[in-house]
Amino acid sequence: MVRRRGVCRVSSGQLCAALLWLLTCIHGLNAVKIVKVVVPEIIQYGVQDAVILDCDYTYGNETSGLMVKWFFKNKARPVYQWIASQKPQDMGILRGRVDLTYRASNDPLKMHRALRIVKPNTDISGDYTCVVSTFMEEDSRTKQMIVFVPETNFRLIQNKTDDDTVNVICAADGAFPAPNLTLATPERRLDGVSHNLKLVNGRYSAVAFVTLNDADLPSPAEFICTLRISQAKYAVRKEAIYYPGPISTTPEMPTAADMQLAAAVGSKGVKLYTALSTVLLRALAQMFAS
Repeated sequence: MVRRRGVCRVSSGQLCAALLWLLTCIHGLNAVKIVKVVVPEIIQYGVQDAVILDCDYTYGNETSGLMVKWFFKNKARPVYQWIASQKPQDMGILRGRVDLTYRASNDPLKMHRALRIVKPNTDISGDYTCVVSTFMEEDSRTKQMIVFVPETNFRLIQNKTDDDTVNVICAADGAFPAPNLTLATPERRLDGVSHNLKLVNGRYSAVAFVTLNDADLPSPAEFICTLRISQAKYAVRKEAIYYPGPISTTPEMPTAADMQLAAAVGSKGVKLYTALSTVLLRALAQMFAS
């Protein structure tokens, strides 16, 4: 009696799975992969001399053509490029603003992976994308950074152009990103508020304005203006007390900035501009009369 030797049969599915596993292992040995991107979410203008954006990664056996690029807002053109074994380059909006001597690691294949931006300003607020690549692989990550500027001037003005109404005006200058102004009383947010926003030399000026009837207000009435910059998780407020009644003999004088902002409102700001002009002229007349 003759016995047949056992035959080990391998299905095509098992063979494909084995080949896939083998290719995955080979790929893993050569892959470049970003493991950590550190980009400050919010920094305040003028508080620090420099900011560091880091992009750490792992690499495999195949590192030919290893290159790190940083892109700002879009991937059309890089703002920083480093090819391993060569000197890093800054370009575009970051030309002349990156410390090219900064080293994030002693590893010669990671040495200049990071950006050290000197004297960060609001114009570099936005999305930053780190791209690490070799001739075989590429990986990328994106994070946002906001350079935040608090307001330089924040005021809440109340004035009257007749005995029955009051103009409540909140104005702020010098902020970035764009601030949001809200007018309210302790009980509710005011309706019918007009807004104006203007960008001047990279900083925002904002105005919120509403006219209220004295008959609808308690005596005294409290007004609250809140300035918020949501991207920076920043908020401040001003309060003012108002006593309904006839026009005061000593109205509060608006500043030159208030007049400029009122003029910039356009057609929606005719009432605001008229109100401020009337108050200013009346105050000047009283000064000369005294």
